[in-house]
Amino acid sequence: MAKLKEHHIMCAEELANHKSIRDIASTFGVDESTLRYRLERHRTGAVDGRSLQEEACAPFRPLVLEWIQEQEGQERPESVQALYERLCADHGYTGSYMSVYRFVKRRRKAPFPAPFRRVETKPGAQAQADWLQKKIYIHELGGETKISAFIMTLSHSRMWSVVWSRSENMLTWLACHNRAFEFLGGVPSTVRIDNLKTGVAWGCGAWAKLNEGYASYARQMDFAIDPHRVKTPRDKGKAERRVQDVKTLQVTEKDRFEDMEDLQETSTLRILARSRKLLCPVTGKSIYDSWDLEKQHLKPLPFSLPEPFDVQVSREVSRDCLVSFEGRRYSVPYRWAKRTVQVRGCTDTVEIWGEGKLLCTFPRKTDCRLLIDQGHYEGTDSDTEKAPVPLGKIGREIVIPRSWEIEDAPRRSIDRYAEAVGTRS
Repeated sequence: MAKLKEHHIMCAEELANHKSIRDIASTFGVDESTLRYRLERHRTGAVDGRSLQEEACAPFRPLVLEWIQEQEGQERPESVQALYERLCADHGYTGSYMSVYRFVKRRRKAPFPAPFRRVETKPGAQAQADWLQKKIYIHELGGETKISAFIMTLSHSRMWSVVWSRSENMLTWLACHNRAFEFLGGVPSTVRIDNLKTGVAWGCGAWAKLNEGYASYARQMDFAIDPHRVKTPRDKGKAERRVQDVKTLQVTEKDRFEDMEDLQETSTLRILARSRKLLCPVTGKSIYDSWDLEKQHLKPLPFSLPEPFDVQVSREVSRDCLVSFEGRRYSVPYRWAKRTVQVRGCTDTVEIWGEGKLLCTFPRKTDCRLLIDQGHYEGTDSDTEKAPVPLGKIGREIVIPRSWEIEDAPRRSIDRYAEAVGTRS
């Protein structure tokens, strides 16, 4: 039932000249007897007796007024909760928190309105990314299932991409970026994100410490990460708008999908159709046509997109040209001995990077604990580097070229090895 305010009573008095009290009460969503009681009190000028009672904080008035005065000049004033706890602990106050809150509110100056800036970005300058979770019926997954949608929106044209996934971990986060960039046709200069753990290690906004794995991916794709301030969803309002669009319009409770691929294809077709109907407020054209113009300002996709990875660590290469990762040791080209490389754990592979370049790739989580590629030790001396001792004849016969790929070689006689070292004629 609605609560009657003073302006409701004044309106009811005017409406009473043309409508019955019962109809007016129904309009305001209150009981007829309640409205009659309030109208009668208004006509007689009755005063609510509670307004004449002394406030619970009245004995502490000097303390509260002093506190209010101290907070007026503060950039970050204390909360009323802090004042309430101080009154209870130091002065024996036994009233409720709400009594202190009401006392302060009646005596504090009304805060100034806090306007915020509305901005529009240049073409290709920014994209905004966010997650959405929604229950969707997918036959292959047994019916109604909670699915995550990664939504990336170009701030200028408002064109958006939706990538559906069953998780929100680092592997998925980077894979969704890859697919979103592919759909949008390029990479924007910056990507504004929420302060989620796959993007931000700690902090928020301009003071955020970025997740090292995501920061490495951004450097490789050549875009800047721009986390927004905490509890300010309007900092990425264009993405929030598309989230609501996907949640309520693009995929509904009535939809039935055969599998995740069916969901993704249907969603993409609906995005393209809807983008032709919606208007971009900056260009005055449809979002689809504005996107077609903005694609010229996006950075082109690299020749091959980075493999998504869920962990990245920095390791110093030992003198035997090995680095440790996940209980295994991997070889690195000998020129990187005693230097630092980045080791990435991808879906099925381990990638080793140095100075922004992919040095080598190995299979991940193998039974083999020592993965050595003999090609990493091959080379010749230079003015600044000394190459490892090359393999001799017998070494080339007995050494495994790639230690995790052991082939069933035919048995060889001792004469074959003796011939290799030149001990028999």
